[in-house]
Amino acid sequence: MDLNELKLTYGDGRYKIHISALITCEGISITITGGEKPHVGGTVLSVPRKSGAGEHMSCDTWICPVPGHKDTEIAVSVAETVCRGTGQTVGVIAGIHIHKAEQRELEILVENTVEATRQLVDQIMKILEKEDA
Repeated sequence: MDLNELKLTYGDGRYKIHISALITCEGISITITGGEKPHVGGTVLSVPRKSGAGEHMSCDTWICPVPGHKDTEIAVSVAETVCRGTGQTVGVIAGIHIHKAEQRELEILVENTVEATRQLVDQIMKILEKEDA
């Protein structure tokens, strides 16, 4: 498998989310930044496994936040979504910040990240399917 890199942006202005993903032969490395102050706020690692309740894909997840940051909350969602969607080990570094954000602003950032993640999984699956062909 060749090394593949994907970059996508979703949202507008201070609600814009940037995702960069590196697809390797043994996993996916993702960086998520956005808001007014991109930074490193934490890391998450999700490893796929068969669900104990059936044939569904599940994952085990490890979380390492930077003290005082909550970026791993969205990183967990992204890592587990991509892990379950692709069956690959996924590492996520996240840093999204809007100074004194109101609740609705945080909701917009989360919504934009969810949509960007959906698009990312679609693009990754196209690459993986092409590699399998």
